[in-house]
Formats: sequence, structure tokens, C-alpha cells
Amino acid sequence: MKKGTAIPVLMYHSVGRPIKGWYPPWFSVPAAVFADHLEWLAKTGYKSVTLDELYAHVSGDATLPPKSVVLTLDDGYLDNWTYVVPLLARYGFTGTVFVTPEFVDPRDVVRTTLEDTGDDAMHDDRLDVNGFMSWNELRAAVDRNIFSVECHALTHTWYPTGPDIVDFHHPGDAYYWLDWNTHPADKPFYLEHLGESKIPWGTPVYAHGKSLEVTRYFPDPEEAERLTRFVAKEGGEEFFQRDGWRDTLRSELERIRKGRPPRGRHETPDERRERYTEELVDSKRRIEERLGSDVRYLVFPGGGYNDESFELARSMFKAVTAGRPERFALFNRPGEDPGKISRRGTQLLTTGNRGFYPGGAYLVDYLREYQGSTFARRRRQVRKLIHLAGMRIGIQR
Repeated sequence: MKKGTAIPVLMYHSVGRPIKGWYPPWFSVPAAVFADHLEWLAKTGYKSVTLDELYAHVSGDATLPPKSVVLTLDDGYLDNWTYVVPLLARYGFTGTVFVTPEFVDPRDVVRTTLEDTGDDAMHDDRLDVNGFMSWNELRAAVDRNIFSVECHALTHTWYPTGPDIVDFHHPGDAYYWLDWNTHPADKPFYLEHLGESKIPWGTPVYAHGKSLEVTRYFPDPEEAERLTRFVAKEGGEEFFQRDGWRDTLRSELERIRKGRPPRGRHETPDERRERYTEELVDSKRRIEERLGSDVRYLVFPGGGYNDESFELARSMFKAVTAGRPERFALFNRPGEDPGKISRRGTQLLTTGNRGFYPGGAYLVDYLREYQGSTFARRRRQVRKLIHLAGMRIGIQR
């Protein structure tokens, strides 16, 4: 039996300019690269389709042409407004942005975009990127039929999973979620304050996992209090300039636990289910109330879920994203489960500590390879080797 057409669903996050001090350093796709992606898609005949159209295709209720692609963006970064919306409009594409309500900028703001400044602002700092889209900006993109807005759960955070301590909060770390969990109202603005933290230095970082895949652990607060007092007494930030500071803190932790074993607790199964339900129900409700549109699709934050949260999500949404390893076995083709969306990330090439996003020619070969072209696969592999060689000798950065 001949298989139906596979429809690629591409996943982007931040698109614009690198955000100084953000981890990882290459998380943002350069705006010029994204523009090149769209230009190549347009000139090779690709059309963007919606998730509803994809659902109908996979369920067998409609047939999409081979040169169809779904463009998705996660998290709702501000650069999705300042750069992505104008570029999608320019090339005649639409996309879906998956937002986490706790990160949406609550202020009554609409920021300047590339449409206001022109392409000469593509590389400079006239356009804001350090933040998240506001509800006004999301609504404006929806009203222009450029974005549809779907769900990325409520918190998009990490929670401790047990008493094992894997690190300690220190200057320059990327444990942003420590602040998110303690000061959720500040979440929309954390990119404006990278390097700053309201959490005391030396706070233990417990073994942790994504919010919708774990049973949450509530640590013994006295452990953190005693460790952070120790760090403050030893000089605060200056303490972390010493060699072996982690060993020093682990020795202090051992001393603390000898006299007082950890007294934390895990949430009960009922508490976990209630939390999962709130994550999904409340996020869906908030988006629908603010934008006046139905929310039918969910992307699990960080791809993290377990059997319980997955089944809850399937009961609430028309379709949800499949995670590893299942997503690599699905191709969004007729005969598969239309309630599971398989996405592919933006192609990032890395060598050492450097990352590089190839342009539109590489992307088009990747899409053709996704749909089964052996020739495109071979040509993409050649392009990859050339790019990697260029990175190693410093031609491409």
C-alpha cells in the first residue's frame, strides 16, 4: 500500500538577534537566516498550512499538496513579533505560535517591528528582542491572519524531583527556573535581567525535571537557608571565585545532613494530577479568554510528559506533540494518529562550542529528504560537510 504524503512541521523558537548572556548562545536563529528560509520556501513553491489542515490531511479527510509545510514557533518570544511577523507577511506565509501564559508580557504595549524600521535594522539593536510578546501583539498578529496561537502549558518550568543535589546556584548559571518558581510574576521579564537573580547564591539545585513529566519534590527549606547563610558569610559572589567551591559546599551539605537528614516531601498522586490538570486547563482558558479564539493544540514544554499528563492532554486538545523517540517514527501522513504531531527542529550545525544555522537551500533539501528524496538527502549531507568545514576554519560562524 502506497503511503500518503508526509507533511513537515518545522519548529523555531527565538528568531532575530542573539540575546547577550542567554544560554545556549546560539538559541536564536538569525533574522537574515529565517528570511532566507522563507525566500527559498517561496521560490521553490512551498505553501504554509495550518494545524487544522494538517489534522484533516493525516485523518484522511483532505489531501494536502506535497509542497506544504507547517511553521511553528515555541514560547512567544518578543522577536517573534519584531522580526517574524513582518517576515512571514513579506513572503506570504503564516505560522502557529505556542505560548505559555505565565510568560506573556502583561503590559499594554505594542513594540516597533521590522516593518517600521526596514531591513537596515535586521542586524542592529533598534528592534527589541529581550522579552516576550504581549497579549496586544499576539492579538494583532492573529487579526492579520499571520499567527494562530496555541497552548504551551502554563508554567514551562522545571521542578525538583528528589533530595539529590546536583549543583548550587551561582553567578552565570542557567537555572533561570529557580527565580521563575519563586517569583512567577517576573517571568515575562527575565530576559531583560539576565545575570541577575533574586535567589540567594548557594541555593541547592536539586535533581529536577520538566513540569509535566515529574512528581514534584518540595525540598527541606532549612537546607537552603543554611547553605546560603554559609555562602554569604564566606563572601557572597566572591566565594565562587575560589577553586573547589563546589567541593566546599558539598562538605558543608554533608555536615548539615549528618545532624539533620532531608525533610522534604513529594507531592501525592492526587496533588500531581491536580497540578497537571491546572497546567493544561488554565493555560488553555487564559489564551482563549484573552484572544477570543479556540485553543485546540498543545506543545509539551521541552517535550516533557509522562503517561498521565499525555492522556490528560489528549482528552483536552485536538492534537498534541509527540516526544522522543516516537516523533521520529511519525511523519504526519495519512494513516497515522492525527492526534499526534511530529515536529522537526530548525537545523543547527555545531562543532565545539560554535553553532551555525544553514540557509534556505539546506532547509529545502531537508524538507525533500523528510518526504523521502534520496537525492536531497545526499545533497544535504554534502552541504553539511561543507558548512562544518567552514566552521572549523572560521569561514562560517
